[in-house]
Amino acid sequence: MIFVCGIQGVGKIQYCRQLSRKIGKPYFPAGEPIPKNELDADFISDGHLCFLNERHEIRQVEEKKIRTLKIKLLIILVDKPLMIKRKLEQRDKTVWEESFIEYFQKRELEYALRLGQNLGLDYKIVTNNNESESYFGKSILLPIKPLYTEKIFMGEKKYEFRKKLCTENIDKIYFYATSPVKKIVGEADVLEKYSMEKKRLWNLTYSHSGISADFFEQYFQTHTRANAYKLGKSTRYASPFTLGEIGLNYTPQSYAYINTDIMNRSM
Repeated sequence: MIFVCGIQGVGKIQYCRQLSRKIGKPYFPAGEPIPKNELDADFISDGHLCFLNERHEIRQVEEKKIRTLKIKLLIILVDKPLMIKRKLEQRDKTVWEESFIEYFQKRELEYALRLGQNLGLDYKIVTNNNESESYFGKSILLPIKPLYTEKIFMGEKKYEFRKKLCTENIDKIYFYATSPVKKIVGEADVLEKYSMEKKRLWNLTYSHSGISADFFEQYFQTHTRANAYKLGKSTRYASPFTLGEIGLNYTPQSYAYINTDIMNRSM
C-alpha cells in the first residue's frame, strides 16, 4: 500500500486522485472498505497519523496499528498553514488559528518521520503547493563540490544525496561550493525529500542523479537506507558571496539551517 498522510485540509484526496491517475493504481479513501481481492495488491489510501480528540488535544494513532497496514511507501503531504486555514474555512466552515495548524502539522510530520525510521518504511515528503512564496521560511546551506554545483545548474543533477536529511521541512537549499571556490554560488527549490532502501532510491533517481552507480554505492556503502533531496528550479548567482557575508564564521560539515529572509537580504 501507498499511504498518504497529512492533517485536515492539506489536500490528501485531490493528491491521491492525481497520483492514482499518474501511476495507474486504485485509490481507496480513508474509511472506505477495500475489496478483498485488492488487499494484497498495490493501491493508494490516505489518513491521519495524528488526530484531535473530543477535547481538541492532539493524539497519535498507535504504532502497532500502523504496522498492520503493510505500508510500502509513506507519503507525507504538507502545505502552508495559511492555505490549510483557507481550505478548512471554505470546506468545513471552521476557523483554525494558523499557529495551531503549524503546530499540528509539525506533530504529524515528526511522528511520520519517526514511524518511517522505526518501521523501516520508505517515505517521501511532498509540499502540496505550487506557489513561489516561501512555505516554512526555512532553508539549509549545503557544502558541495563545485563539480556538482555545475551539474545542478546545467540540469544534469536533480537529486542531492545525503547520508542524513535535515529534520525540519525546508523549501530551499543554498549551495556553498567548497575549495577552491569557497563561496555561496546559488540555490535550488526543494520539491521532495526521500528516505528509502538504497536500490529503490537509485532506481528512482539514477537518470538525473549526476553521479555514477559505483559512486552512489560507495557513498552509501555502510548504510542500508539512502536519502535525497529532489531539486526544482535552480539559480546560479551572478555574484557569489562568502559565508561571512551572512554571518557564518564556520563551514558546515553536513548542513546548516538558514533563514530565507536573511539570504534574500544578502543577495
